[in-house]
Parts: sequence; C-alpha cells; structure tokens
Amino acid sequence: MLTIALGLGSSLGYALHDYLMVKVVRAAAVWTALTWSMGTGLVILLPLALASDGLPSGSAEWRAVAFATVSGVCEAAGLGCLLRGLIRGSLSVVTPLASLSGGFVAVIMIVQGEPLPAFALVGLPLAVAGGLMASVEKAPKERVFGPEDGASGAAAPAGRARATAGAGWALLSAALFAVTMLLFVEAGALRPVALAAYGRLGTMVVLVPVTLLLAGLRLPRPLARRAAFAGVFDAAAFVALAAAISIGPVAIASVVVSQSGTMAALLGLFVLRERLSRVQIVGVALTCVAVALLAVG
Repeated sequence: MLTIALGLGSSLGYALHDYLMVKVVRAAAVWTALTWSMGTGLVILLPLALASDGLPSGSAEWRAVAFATVSGVCEAAGLGCLLRGLIRGSLSVVTPLASLSGGFVAVIMIVQGEPLPAFALVGLPLAVAGGLMASVEKAPKERVFGPEDGASGAAAPAGRARATAGAGWALLSAALFAVTMLLFVEAGALRPVALAAYGRLGTMVVLVPVTLLLAGLRLPRPLARRAAFAGVFDAAAFVALAAAISIGPVAIASVVVSQSGTMAALLGLFVLRERLSRVQIVGVALTCVAVALLAVG
C-alpha cells in the first residue's frame, strides 16, 4: 500500500510540475525553463542528501551513485525525445505513448521473476490502459503549437504520416524513462533522497550545456519564480519515485508512477474546470479500478 501511495504522490507531483510549467514554456525557451525547474530541485535535494546521509562511502554506495547519475542522464535524454515528439506530432499520440514507460518496466520485472499477487496481474494492465486513455488530449496540435507550415510554407503531411508523427520519438522517450527507473533499482544502496539528488545532478550535467548552447539561462523574474516553484514539486516527485521503487514491487511502482496523465486529467477536471472526453473518463475510471486491485493485492 505504501508503494502505491508513494507512486500516486510522485505522479501527482509530476502533474503539478507540468501544470505550472505550461505557462513558462509557452513564454520562454523550453530548455531554459527546465534548467530553472530542475536546477531548483538539485539545490533542494543535494544539501538534504549530504546532511542526512553524508558523502557516499564504500564501493556499493559509489556504484549506486554512478547508476543514479546515469539515470539522470537517461531522464534528460528521454525528456528531449518527448519534447521532440511533441514538436513533430500530436499530443493525443505522443503523451499516451510516452506514458508506456511504466508498462515497459513492469514487463521486464515480471519476466525477471519478480513475485506479484494475483490481483496485481489484473491491475497492472488495467492501470497501463487507464493511463493511456486518460492521457489522450482533446485539443488539436495546432491549438497548442500553432500551424505546422510556419515560415517555410511546407504543407503538413497527410493521412497516416500525420497520425503517426512523433510516435517514434514518444516510444524512444518511454524506453529511456523505463531505463531511468531500472537504473534506480540498481542504485538501491542509496536512500531515496540521495538517489534523487545524484540523479538530478546527472540531469543537470547534461541539461546546462544544452541550454547554454541552444537558449541561454536568462528568464524573466515572474517566469523564473514559477519555474522554481515547479521545481519544488519535481524534487518531491523524484524522491517519491525513488522511495516507491526502493520499497517495491518495482512492477507496481513503475506503473503507478506513470499515471501522471491520469493526474493531469483530474487536475484539469477539478482545478481548471475542463471537460474530459469520454475516452479520458473511461481511462480515469479504469485507473481507479486498477489502483483498488493493486491495493487489495
């Protein structure tokens, strides 16, 4: 039950982070906004990790630090693929496919023989399906990103090409996020706060040079405050993710953490007073049933 609670808390934290970042990334460069957000997370997590656990000691902990740092690099690469997919393709295609990361991890852990109760074997596929359906975006891509022809005047591809645009990037993003969670498993010698801190350090090692090269670090003060506030939720979600995976079962933790699409749909419903589509409503309902089954298991 604690794994489910931490997983849901992590997915809620990521959904709140994304909700706050929408306004920032629509007014400033995405990489700059992410650097401010994730930099705030690093500023919070690293001192906490050093104060509570001190510097790593022994080969096992240093090995775990290496895995945690690489996990942050994979997360940054996954995020880049996700953004690339959103530029090329529709939200209704890219976001659900990217949420498959938890399903990838669950399949790997089950194949490796991780023991699961019978209810979980039913709840896990329901949770993946519910997350996919709840992530479906009603608004067309042009409403968010503008028309595709832009200054070049090139027409958008039609038919099947348009329907699947960005799908490859989304699946690559899901795979990289899955690798991130599997690396967290290998970094189990660290406590959750330290694991998240070194993971975020790895993220920033990649993100800062990319941002300096592509966009720069300058951000207007109101947007910087909003991005920093989002970074607080990112830090909390990252720690909850590490804790959920460390407690396990990893298959359950990974799928529950990947429910950020469901959480975003609920935020839109209750906070923004948005109307959900029928597919999203069914997805939220399936997720609720799946979480109940996982809790019973």
